[in-house]
Amino acid sequence: NNMAYRKHLVVLSVVLLIITILALLVFYGGDQIMTKLFKQTDEEMELFAQKHEKMGLFRNLFRKKDKMMEFFRQTDVSLVDDVLKLDPTNLTQTEAMYTFYTLISFPVQGVCRVLKHIGGHWFVHPGVPAQQVDGDYYVCMDDILVDMDQPCLFYLFGVANDWTFEDIMDSAGCEIHAHDPTVDFPAERGDNTHFYKLGLGAKTGQNMETLGNIFNKNGHKDTTIDYLKIDIEGGELTVLPELIASGALDNVNQLAMELHLTGLHAGPNFIWLLEILQQLYKLTFRVISHKVNAIVGPGQHQLYNLVEVVFMKDNVWN
Repeated sequence: NNMAYRKHLVVLSVVLLIITILALLVFYGGDQIMTKLFKQTDEEMELFAQKHEKMGLFRNLFRKKDKMMEFFRQTDVSLVDDVLKLDPTNLTQTEAMYTFYTLISFPVQGVCRVLKHIGGHWFVHPGVPAQQVDGDYYVCMDDILVDMDQPCLFYLFGVANDWTFEDIMDSAGCEIHAHDPTVDFPAERGDNTHFYKLGLGAKTGQNMETLGNIFNKNGHKDTTIDYLKIDIEGGELTVLPELIASGALDNVNQLAMELHLTGLHAGPNFIWLLEILQQLYKLTFRVISHKVNAIVGPGQHQLYNLVEVVFMKDNVWN
């Protein structure tokens, strides 16, 4: 009984002590302390609410953008069908020529949300018809710079003396692999740019290598290539069939090229190029950007024979 009494006494003492402390807190300003604590909680809750309200706004914004993209995708259907359902062998070479120029001149609008114009310089040279920006390309930024733990990966062929495009993407945090057998530069540049005095070819040769072998050598065989730029003064027409047949484009998200088509006008000879365009579309590539070379101007058949195009995989929607 004495033991039980002592336990009850201890519990009662503790309770009285707690009541005393609370009373003192209230008497000497504890109410202000408690109010401040609750006020902080209210502020935190307000921030929490604002954050989620903003998230709701972002969600609504993306919903609106998705509706916009869905609208454009409906308008894109005919553009894509025009390529995929075409039978180039039923066309004459002249018909194929005009068909090819027409199809690449209408970029789809429902694949890329954010398209940016990167790099370039004002080109002035005696003997050319016009002065204009050169060395610039369009890049879809939808999947670039999203995951900062995994740098975007760019492969570029054809540098000449213009590093504006590469330097901007390097400063943005991308890993750059630039190639050109016609110029000499240090092997390293900027924060993460690597230069190789090497050209892109349909087969291995002197200072030339296939894209697949280059990827393998750099450990990028199974790595996503965010952007592949090919500006090799007509050589793109030679390597394109090999790029497709070898599967080198399987992990490439965007393919940018300046097409040098002057040589195909003698004849003309465009049916095979329409078939190449179809093969790219079957790989889910879509034209998202088209820009004529305004420096050189129109060429044969009153067409711009030098055209910059950017293809992007339609893997967002498919």
